[in-house]
This record gives sequence, C-alpha cells and structure tokens, in this order.
Amino acid sequence: MAQNNMQVAHYSTKEGLPHDIVYCSLKSKDSFLWFGTWFGLSRFDGSRFANYSDAYNSSSDQPPRKVEWLAEDALGNLWIKTLDWKLSVFFKQTERFEDVYEELKPYARNLQVIKILADGTGKILLLTKDKNLLLAETLKDGSIRIQTLVDARKYINAFNYQLCQNVVQLKASRANYVGKDYQIYSVPVTAKNRKWTLGMWQQYFARKSKEHFVYHTPNGCVWQLDESHTALVCRNPKTGWERRYPVSGVGKVVEPKFIATSHHGYFYLSGAGEIIYIDPQTMEGVNLAFLPKFQDHKPDSHFLNMNLDKDGLLWLTSADNGIYRVSFTPNQFRVISLPDGDKSGVKAICQLKNGDVLVGARSKNVYLLDMQGRVKQVFDYAHHQIGSIYHAMYDDRQNLWLSTKGDGLVKLTPDASRPLGYRIAHYRHDARDPYSISGNNVYMTCQDSHHRIWVATLDGGLNLLQEQGGKVRFYNKYHGMKNYPGYGLYMDARNLVEDSHQRMWVGTMDGLMSFKTDFKSVGDLRFETYRNTDINTRANSDIYGLYKDNNRQVWMCTFGGGLSRLDGFDEVTHLPILTSLGAKEGLHNDVIISILEDKMGRLWLVNADGLSCYDYQSDRIQHFDNSDGFPDVQLEESSAALIQNGEIWLGCKEGILAYQPERIHTTRLQYPIYIIGGEVNNRDIRSYNQPAILEKSMVYTDHLTLRHSQSMFTLEFAALNFCNPERISYRYRLKGYDHDWHYAGKNRLASYTNVPSGTYQFIVEVMDATNPDSHSTRELTITILPPWWATWWAYLIYIILISVASYYAFRYAKYQIRLKNNIYIQNQLAEYKRKFNAEQQDKQFADKVRRFMEANLTNADFEIDMLAQELGMSRSAFFKKTKAVMGCSPSDMVKDFKLSHAVELLKHSGQSITDVAYSCGFTDVGYFGKCFRKKYGMSPREYVAQQQESEIKNKVFYKKSQKR
Repeated sequence: MAQNNMQVAHYSTKEGLPHDIVYCSLKSKDSFLWFGTWFGLSRFDGSRFANYSDAYNSSSDQPPRKVEWLAEDALGNLWIKTLDWKLSVFFKQTERFEDVYEELKPYARNLQVIKILADGTGKILLLTKDKNLLLAETLKDGSIRIQTLVDARKYINAFNYQLCQNVVQLKASRANYVGKDYQIYSVPVTAKNRKWTLGMWQQYFARKSKEHFVYHTPNGCVWQLDESHTALVCRNPKTGWERRYPVSGVGKVVEPKFIATSHHGYFYLSGAGEIIYIDPQTMEGVNLAFLPKFQDHKPDSHFLNMNLDKDGLLWLTSADNGIYRVSFTPNQFRVISLPDGDKSGVKAICQLKNGDVLVGARSKNVYLLDMQGRVKQVFDYAHHQIGSIYHAMYDDRQNLWLSTKGDGLVKLTPDASRPLGYRIAHYRHDARDPYSISGNNVYMTCQDSHHRIWVATLDGGLNLLQEQGGKVRFYNKYHGMKNYPGYGLYMDARNLVEDSHQRMWVGTMDGLMSFKTDFKSVGDLRFETYRNTDINTRANSDIYGLYKDNNRQVWMCTFGGGLSRLDGFDEVTHLPILTSLGAKEGLHNDVIISILEDKMGRLWLVNADGLSCYDYQSDRIQHFDNSDGFPDVQLEESSAALIQNGEIWLGCKEGILAYQPERIHTTRLQYPIYIIGGEVNNRDIRSYNQPAILEKSMVYTDHLTLRHSQSMFTLEFAALNFCNPERISYRYRLKGYDHDWHYAGKNRLASYTNVPSGTYQFIVEVMDATNPDSHSTRELTITILPPWWATWWAYLIYIILISVASYYAFRYAKYQIRLKNNIYIQNQLAEYKRKFNAEQQDKQFADKVRRFMEANLTNADFEIDMLAQELGMSRSAFFKKTKAVMGCSPSDMVKDFKLSHAVELLKHSGQSITDVAYSCGFTDVGYFGKCFRKKYGMSPREYVAQQQESEIKNKVFYKKSQKR
C-alpha cells in the first residue's frame, strides 16, 4: 500500500511547541510555517519553534491566545482570528501585534469576527457576527484599512444573529456573497462579468456554494458527503463505479477539507475532526489516526486542520497531540528477504561466474540467489559446515576463498564431479601445527601482484598462505614474520588491499599497517605502523574499510573519521599521504561502514542512516536517506557487491537491500535561509530598548549597527527545509574579519567576541547533502561603531584642538623667542653700558694716577698711600682697583711709570744715568739699574750705547742716501 511510503514526523511541546492544541497552519510567502495554538502564535523553521507568547515590541498589543485561524495579506502580515472571535494583526516586519477593534466600529455593530479568509488578491475577507462582510488590508505605513462588502442588517435575525437568506451584493467593484451556512465569497468584477445582473450573480454563487464540498480528482472521480453526512462517497460518472467511506457524523468542530496528493493518495478531513486516508492503488480507506505511524502517540487523536504545501508536505494539526508532518517517499529500494525469516544479517555477497549470487549470513547458512533475488539453493551449516561467511574472493586460478568467522578459511576448488560443483577444503587454527592459520575468525583475503594470498584474521593478525609440495602453509607473527609489530598490536586485522606501487595496506582495529610485497623471504618483511607519528589520526583509528576502485585508487574509512583518499606513501618520512573528505565536500555522516564503486565510477558510501554518493567529477557528496525511500533497515559492515545487472546489493539484518544507482534520485528543493535571531553580550538582541538595536524583526534586517561595547554577539540562522532538515549543514564567515569559512555542521549559531570596530559582511550558506550544487545564501551587514574617542567627530575635535594648541604654542614660542631676544639685547646693552662706564671710570682713574705720578715723579718722599689718599681710597681698595685696571700692583705700576719716564730721558735729555735715576724718583742708582735690566733686558748704560749706535747708523744711512 502507498501508506508504506508515508513518512510521519511528530512535533509537540517536547519539541518546543507552546501547546499541543493546534488549530491551524499557514505557510507564508517567506516560507516560514505558522501555527495557531491554544497558547498563541508559533513560527516554525524546520527545526525550532519561535513562540510569540510575549511582546518584544514596546508598541505591541498583548499577543493573542487561542489562535483559531490565520490568513496572510499582500504585505505578508498575518491576520489572526481567535476562538473567542477577536481579531488582530501581526506585523511580521516589526513583530508587532495590533488588536483590530477601533477600525471595526464604523463598519459593524458587533465587533466579533467569526471567520476570516484570504480572497486571493492579497486582501482579507472578514465575516462579523452580525453577518457583515468586510474587506481588510494593511498598508505600508502600518495602518489598517477596512471597507464594507456586504451590509446584512436587513437580512439578519437580530435575536440570534442568523441570516434569513443568502445575501449577494455588488459593492467596491466586487460581487460579494454571504451564505446562511457561513460560506463567503468575493469576486472582482472584470470585463467578462461586468454586464452580469444581480440575478446572474445569485445563480453563480448558488452553484459555487453547492459545489464547495464537492471534490474532483484527476482520475475522473467525484468526491462528496452523502445526504446523511455519515459517509464520503467516491464515484466515477463515466464508469458508474462507486465506493463509500464511513465518517463520523457526530458534531462539527472543523470545516471539512479534501486533499489529493499526486500518486500518494487522498485525505479527507471530516467535520468531526477525523482524517480518512484512501490508498490510490487499492482505493481502500483507513482512519489516519489508526495507522501505526500515528498510534505511537494518541490513537484517538482528532485533527483540526490539514494543509498541503508547495513541497508536497502534508501538515496536520490536532486537538490534543500537536502537529504531524506527512511526507511521501519514492519506491527506489527493494529488500530481498532470506528464507525461513533469516534476519541474522547478511555479511558477504559475491556474484559467481555463472551470474548467481552467493550470500553468507551470520546464521552460518549460505544462500545461492539469482540476480532477481530469488533463492535457488540453501547450504545450511548442519550439512555443509561452511560457516558464517564474511568475505569471498576469486583468485587467479578461479578458486573461491571464503573468509568465515569462527570456521577459519574455506577454499572452493571447481570440480564438476562434486555435487556442489566445488571441492571444499577447510583451514583452521591448530595449536599443534605451527604452519596452521593463526586464527579462525577470518575477515578477508587478498591476492597481491605476485600471486600470493594474504589472510586477515581478527584474532591472529596477518597470515601469508603458501602452497609447497601440495601442502598449504601459513606464515604469521608466530611463524616466519619476525618483524611483526609487538605488544599484541595489529592482531585484529579486518581489511587488505594492495596499491599500484606494490604496497599492501592492512586495516586493523589499532590503525593502519603497510609493507612492500616485493620481498624474497617472509623474514625480510618490514612493517610500517603509524601510532607514534604525527600522521593524520585517521591512520591510527579503527579501520572499517579499505577499497581499491577501478583506477587503482585506494580509499579508507575509519570509525568516526569519514572518508580518506590514500594518495601514496612518502619514502622519506615513511608515512602515508592521506586526503580527507568531510563536511566541506558534503559528507553527511563520518561513520562509513562500506565503500563500493558503481558502473559510472561513483563511490557509494554506506552509513547507518542512509547512503552517500561521491562523484569524482564534481568532487561533491550527495546523501540519500529515508526521505528518498531508504527503508528502515540495519546495514552490515563491509557487506556490499555490484551485480552484473548494475544493481548494488547491500547486506543488512533484514536480508539484502538492492537498488539501481543510476535510477536513484532525490527531491531537489529550493528554500531560503534567514538569520532568525541573535544575542549581544549574552542577551537577546530584541530586549535592547534604550536605544533599540533592531528597528524590525531580525529575519528582515539587512544591516545591524552595534556599539563598541557590544562587540560580543551571536547570530542564529535557519534554512527553511521542512522536508529533510537533518541533511542541512552550514558554513559561515564574517567577511573582513574571518580569513576562511567556518564549517558548522548542523550547528545554527555563529559567535564572535571582541570584534574590532568597522563594517563587516556576515555570510551564511547552506550545504544540502541531497543537493550539493545548491547553495542558499544570506548576508547581513554588521557595523560596529568605534568608541566615542575614536569616532570621526572625535578625531575632528582632536584635529581642531591640536591645530588651536599648535597655533597658540607657535604664538607662545614666538613670544618667548621675542622676549628672550629683548632680554638678551637689554642685557647686552646694560653690560655694554656697564663696561663703558667702567672703562671711563678706569680711564679717569688711570689719568688721575698718571697725572699724580707725573706731578710727584721727582718727589723723594712719594708713597703709595699718598696716591690712595689723593684718590680718596683706602690702601687696600686702591690696591684692588689698580690691580683690576692696570693689571699690576700699585708699586709695579709706579715702578713701570718711572722706568718708562727714564727711557724717555735717556733717549732725549742727554743727562747722565745718575741724574736720570734721581729725576725719575730713584734714590739708589744701583736699584735703578737692576729694575731697568729686569724690564728691558739691558742696563741703562747699554741702552744709551745702543741708542747712540743706532743714531750713528741712521746718520750714515742718511748721508749715503743724500749722496745718491
């Protein structure tokens, strides 16, 4: 039945819904889902509910409760009708609620609104309790405009407010209808119907009202309730075929609704709140609440509304059990069951040369199937003792090697004479035989380029199988491999693969191990391990799988390490060269249990919750899960095979999961991403009021301005993917601050701390594992203002202050220089005057001294005290003055004066030396001669002789010159 392809998700208060009574749902133009609940309005983004129980806008009215109906107008604002018939509008841009009360007064005597309906042109039809029909809309300035379409005052029973008849009125360029059954219509008058009379419009609305609950489906069937309202009748007018589906006729709590989904069935919501589901293939009907996928919650749930969105998702709101999301998956996979209900798990799948498929189960039974999955033969363990096969391999001699868990290694040699067509040989561990295999838990075999067979055991490490003289010998750690790693490590070997450079790679539970296969003796083997190196930790983890594709490229998957490409081996560092593929390439799950290549060269990665396909060409990974029809099965590790018909078979607990890889497709959705909220300094950004950070809702904000003290902020974003939100991952960056992308996975928060002032561009992108080529993007400009001391006006003030300060500093410096110059000049003048006066005084002093000495030159009683007394000075003062002016003591001054006068007398007077001495005040001629010699370097007599000789020479020279 089609219901097997029905996926149901349930949302209640546990998931954040404000209340489990949900009356209605609406998908708005911006792709958000809105729900009206007992506790008010709630917005859903696919992962989280945002509940509007409190008003964040200071100008908002109190948010309404008991939201029964929602309608969206042309500006995207929501009109809300509550269960108690109150009307309000939610302005999404500003997150403001406004009660519609005063606006209704001019148009209705009773302000209760019993029904609202979007008219299809972006306006809202309002039906009041007194049956007036109004047309309402919001304007861009935030105001509300209402006009009357139908005035029912003449047609209403004033006692019970019931219409006496259906009312049709032409008003506001519309034809309008209000029915006794509360049906309302408003049709714009166009060129086609402008000439219609009132009677023609009455006939038109009568037909429309009658057909309101009659539903037509593409298969030609007509659906409607019977006259007793106890059954939904489906009939085909052409064939006469008819089918009845009982419905409850007790009570009417909701308006009936019919939805036909393409290829997935029909849903009918009855007035009593039950939903009947009709399978499109069998046309069988069932109460939706009785299906197992709904019975897990409350089997007697009543539904209040259902809506089918543009993505094909059916949203059901219930009276006591929250919300259901119903999606429909394609049939792309098939499960091949094993005989006798064997659900132990398929561990090995190998297609034989004749096209049959050998399947090994954990139950130790072996099954032979054809390519359609039909069982041809069963080899039970009791009769054939093959064991639980974990791997199968053909060697170059067409021998089939079976690795079993617990039963060692099995060799099947083709032999037509045997009943099974093979000769079976078992190789088990024997403690008495050193040449036996080292363990019975064999996980894999591999034949290298030198035709040697290697065996990986989980309890005995690596084995090399060699045939000598018709005998099979095994070499391992305990026999022959003397360089095998010690300390009990690398003994749990599960995977083997040889690369194109003749290096064998061994995957163990202790990590990766490798060695060269071009050796001569087993004792020469050198094993490379990487536990104590700086290599990627994936090489040190539990190796789940090693796989070599058709291009001889080796791939590795580890537990929790995702997928890695083994690009080679560095002979210098002796380390493997690994390239990791992860979230950046679109990897959805980092626990990969199997790898397989299809005929188109794509790698299929098997994980616990689905499949991923890696395409070399685009370098992207696409994910498939239950929303693509992936069944609820438990897949086995390293159990996969590519069948000759192109199908991929995967072993699972339930049998074999088979699919055609080229036919696998996924639903490609286009959906927006929004920044839905944020925090600044660990506080909700909407709670800032003085001043407010947001002028409108964060969802519709393109630019955010923060103060310098608000540089720590968190942004929350959401991609509105309601079909498979678990496939969504995000990456973001703050352009101008971040150097690279942050890959956030499923985390929807981006946090920043101490961001410097400036303008940045926050960019968030969605990475969809089902559609790797699609990238929804959202941008937000964030300006962080500098502190007041670093603003442009602060810098302007700084410049002005510096300029003024510089100007006055220059003037002050100039004044100081001028002042210093003036002082210097004045000081110099004063010094000059002082020196001049001192020089004049010294000159006068020297003149007085000279005159006095000239007057008393011949005075034999002349003394220094006489000179001091003549000048009115004390002896000491006169001594100091004479020393300062004459540069010598008074006695030396007098002596020099006398000697100078003596020289003049000796030159010109003709007196004797004695007379000259007495004439110059010397009383002792000897003393005179001594002083004269001391000053002039010769005696007075020598001086006179010198003068006379000089005169003679001058006379001779004169006479000679006269003769010439």
